[in-house]
Amino acid sequence: MAREMHNHTRATLSSLGILGTGDMNCKDTIHLICWYLEGRLSTSVEGEIKRHLETCSDCHLVLDAAINTLERYFSSERTAGAEAGTRAA
Repeated sequence: MAREMHNHTRATLSSLGILGTGDMNCKDTIHLICWYLEGRLSTSVEGEIKRHLETCSDCHLVLDAAINTLERYFSSERTAGAEAGTRAA
């Protein structure tokens, strides 16, 4: 399963023309933010994104917004699950 995911990721990156180019731009970075946060990217592409984020405040804002959104989503999901568990007891 992990190998299939990696192959799919490589194929997608290749089709986008950003596989290991060493020149990550804002469009590519934003497109890959979720995969970056999920750890689904190759080490080289992850490194390219990190380098881009170090110098691009706009993309860093997108990263921060994605992290905040995920934290709120999973936080509310945990709260709803805890409330459901309390009602069931």
